[in-house]
Amino acid sequence: MRDGRGRDGSGSGATTRRQVLASAGALALGGLAGCSADPDDIRHASDVFGHAFPYATESVQLNPWLSGSYPWHFYTMLFEVQSVQRPGGERRLGDVVEDVAIDGATATVTYSDEFSWWNGEPVTARDQWVYERIQSAVSDEDRPAVTLRDEHTLVYGFDRALAEPLVLSHVVGGAVNTPAWLFEQWADRLDGASTAAAREDVVSELHEWRVSLEDAAEKGVGCGPYELVEASMNRLMLERFEDHPRADDVSIPTLWFPVVQSVSLDKFVQQGTLDGGSGLLTGLKGSPADNVDQIARYPTTGGTKLALDWRNAHLGRLAVRRALLAALPLDDVVDVGGFGEATTRQTGMATPAERRWLDEDVLADLREYPVEAETERAAEYMRSAGYTREDGDWYDPDGESVWFRLRTPMWPEWKASGELVDQALTEFGFDVDFSQIPAPRLVTDVDTHNFDVLLWPSDGSPHTLYDVTATGATALGYGVTDPATETSAHGKPVEVTIPAADGDGERTVNLVDLWHRLGGQSDRETTADAVGTFARWWNHALPDIHVATSVSGTWGNTRDFEWVGDEDAYRTAGPENQSAIHAIKHGLVRPGDG
Repeated sequence: MRDGRGRDGSGSGATTRRQVLASAGALALGGLAGCSADPDDIRHASDVFGHAFPYATESVQLNPWLSGSYPWHFYTMLFEVQSVQRPGGERRLGDVVEDVAIDGATATVTYSDEFSWWNGEPVTARDQWVYERIQSAVSDEDRPAVTLRDEHTLVYGFDRALAEPLVLSHVVGGAVNTPAWLFEQWADRLDGASTAAAREDVVSELHEWRVSLEDAAEKGVGCGPYELVEASMNRLMLERFEDHPRADDVSIPTLWFPVVQSVSLDKFVQQGTLDGGSGLLTGLKGSPADNVDQIARYPTTGGTKLALDWRNAHLGRLAVRRALLAALPLDDVVDVGGFGEATTRQTGMATPAERRWLDEDVLADLREYPVEAETERAAEYMRSAGYTREDGDWYDPDGESVWFRLRTPMWPEWKASGELVDQALTEFGFDVDFSQIPAPRLVTDVDTHNFDVLLWPSDGSPHTLYDVTATGATALGYGVTDPATETSAHGKPVEVTIPAADGDGERTVNLVDLWHRLGGQSDRETTADAVGTFARWWNHALPDIHVATSVSGTWGNTRDFEWVGDEDAYRTAGPENQSAIHAIKHGLVRPGDG
């Protein structure tokens, strides 16, 4: 086990480095609204790499149970991820996890003994055990039982044997970000609370407890290869942590994270102030600096969807759902929102997942839907269900107009896309009540289905998307565990009819039973067959409408830095899809010769 050196700077030159960084204060950005003096001494140095910090430093902190203030798009810079993923959902263990052994309903996770926190304390299985204990106490969700076998081994016990992707997402889906020496006090207090009221008091205190970035730098709350040494109003500075197992692999000694608001990120990229980031340069306003290039571009497993509530009598009819899709200019909706690539084949899955799990025979049987508006085709669908159009509006056989509530989050890009959906459907003849959900109501309105149609993020991985036992709107949202249940709470059937292979008749499938096949332990052939069956059903029935597969990437300064991996290396990311951070932490970016 690595003993780790203390934070007094002995043997590492840490104190000297901090003094050097502190003396560079004049180079900091001048507040959140933009920048002050041009930080040329930093931005043109090949031994300092600049990456945007998209938060106000005083507003974020490192207690993951303090809602709304955790820097999710940055935390993997500070902590070791337990696994990484590539497009399509393929998961690989991170360096801090040596092994995950799955035996029936039990998963045994073995942690490396080579990592330490920045203060010299060893990283052990106890750190993750503390997280599991706290999360089980504060969360309403069902969680597996977790036992600390020894300081480097956790044993998870599930209710039933699960498919490997589900096990891995449960046990190594995040990062090691709760050091026991800091967070175990809360686990102990929760364990010691003898009444429900006492436990609620502890939970309330936990939800108010802050671990500021300044505290993190002072106490060593981090275990990544770069140590946080400065957290000011204008910037963060990190330096290579010499006691990290990958310290020899990272050749950039210093990282600079200027505080950048979204409104000024475009300007920073145009000026060449930043040296890299995750995402697409095409999504920025203006042209990037000549030395900034797109290193990689790839579809992800995320996306955008229209979640449908079938309790609306019109949306409960297949012809209306197909008409709604045909009437939409999906290509324009996707373009305006910057959602990625419009969906032509409705399976609910993102493109990489389709490529991974659907064979050519399944793909050949699937119906392709238009991405451009085809209003005459939409009208044919409506007439086939007995609807008639009078004075531009559609009416069902009982004379009721087609009315529904369209909602979107109050996010700027989503407003424009929502307005385009509203305009297209209104012009087609639907009576649409469109509004955006303000932030304070967002979670409640989505959870309670206070909508008929919702423009919302989607998870395009089949082991998440098709989970009919879950309630989240990013997936099917059924929330059904009993196969004898007739419909979900939102009017969607559990027993469904699916076109047979090659279009030869139909067959009836119970979605809960089908999910147990997909979510249980099985070989690849059985898993692919279950995924294909779900895909055929979605493609035929349109339980929701998959709008787009998200597209992301990695971009960077190719003049001052060498990007040494192949393109595929820059498609790999940990939680929150921060591919550039993964590349920096694994030595895939190096100072250039110039």
